[in-house]
Amino acid sequence: MGKLWTRVCCLLLCLVLLPGCWDRRELEERISVVAIAIDFAEGREDLYKLTVQIPIPLKIAGSSGQGGGSNADAVRVLSVTGKTIADAANNIQERLNQRLFLGHTRVLAISEQVARRGTGEIIDAFRRDPQIRRLLWPIVVKGEAASLLDIKPKLVQIPVVYIMDLIENGTKMGIIPNQTLGDYFIQTTNEAMQPMLNYFEVAGDEPAWRGVAVFHGYKMVGTLKDVYTWSLLQLRDNMKGGDVTIKLPDTDNGYVTFRPHFVDTKLTLRGSHMLKKRGRHEHGAIYTCEVQGDIIEMTAKPDLPAEKQIPMLQGVIQKEMEKRAQKLIDQLQGEYNSDVLKLGLALRGRHFHDYWGKHEWLKDFKDFPIEVKYVIKLRRLGMEMH
Repeated sequence: MGKLWTRVCCLLLCLVLLPGCWDRRELEERISVVAIAIDFAEGREDLYKLTVQIPIPLKIAGSSGQGGGSNADAVRVLSVTGKTIADAANNIQERLNQRLFLGHTRVLAISEQVARRGTGEIIDAFRRDPQIRRLLWPIVVKGEAASLLDIKPKLVQIPVVYIMDLIENGTKMGIIPNQTLGDYFIQTTNEAMQPMLNYFEVAGDEPAWRGVAVFHGYKMVGTLKDVYTWSLLQLRDNMKGGDVTIKLPDTDNGYVTFRPHFVDTKLTLRGSHMLKKRGRHEHGAIYTCEVQGDIIEMTAKPDLPAEKQIPMLQGVIQKEMEKRAQKLIDQLQGEYNSDVLKLGLALRGRHFHDYWGKHEWLKDFKDFPIEVKYVIKLRRLGMEMH
C-alpha cells in the first residue's frame, strides 16, 4: 500500500511540474506586423516616423474559404512618429485594438537619410526585442522607406512578400547578398569587418535592387552598384554574381554576354611582396578568383579562327572582371574606407602578432595593398546556326 501511495505522489508531482498554457495568446488576439519602415518625420530629424504593414487575414485569398480582395485590401499600413523606436511602437499600439506582434516581421526598411546619420539608435531597440527574428531582411531604401510598403505588385496580395521573394530568389541565384539582421548585428560589433545592407529604390509600384549600401560602423558612407556588388560577392563569398556583357574588340557593334556558374576564390596573405603600383610593403593581399561559365549571347562573330576564339573571349572577360574588381577596391579603400570584404578577419586569424596587434584596422584598411587576379574558363559557347 505504501508503494502505491509513493507512485501516486510521484505522478502528481510530475503533473504539477509539467508546463501549461497559462500565458497563451490566441492568434486572433494578435496583430502581426510583416514589414517595418523607418524614416525621419517630415521636416524634423529629432523624430522618427515608424510605418508598419499589417496583413488582414479575412481579406487574403483562400482564408476561411473566401475569395479575398486586392493587395490594397489585404494589408493595412499605419504610420506614427516618436522620439525613439520604442516610443513610436507604443504610439502604434495605442491605435490598435489588439496586441502588436513582431515575431512575423520579415523586412526592416531604413531610409537612406536615416542610414547616413547612423543606425545605432534604431538598431538598439531591435537588438533587445526577443520577438525580432535575426533572419529578417534589413535593407536601405533610396528616398522614403515607407514608399516600399505602399507598392502594389500585381503578382502577390501582400506587398512585402514580393520583396521577400525578390531577395530570397536573388540570394539563391547568387546575385544578391544574403544579408540578414543577425549578420548586421555581428558586423557592427566586430572590429575586423564593416557592415553592408542591400540597397533598394522604388519607382512607382516597382521596387528594384540597386546594389548595396556600405557602412563604416553604424553610418552609411556610400553605395556599390550591382556590377561592383557582384565582384564583391565573388571575392568574399564565392557567389556567382550576374551576367557580364562586354563589347567585342574589332567589331562595329558586337557584344558578348558571359554567365558565371562556378566561382572559386583563394586569398593569399603575404608578409612581404612587390606590388607594381604601390611599391614594396610589409603585408599585402592577393585575391585569385577562378570563374567558370558559359557564353549565352554573342551579337557578332569575331574574325578569328575557331581555335583562337575561346582564348580571345577568355582574355576579354578576364580584363573586364579585373577592371570591375579594381574599381570595387578603389571605392572601398579610397572613398569609403570600409572593409566589407572581411579581409580583416583573415588578417586577424593569420597575422595577429606581426600585423593585427600593431595596427588599427579601421584606419589602416584604406592603405592596405590589395591585388585581384581573375582566371576565366569557358565551359560552353552555346549553339549557333551555320
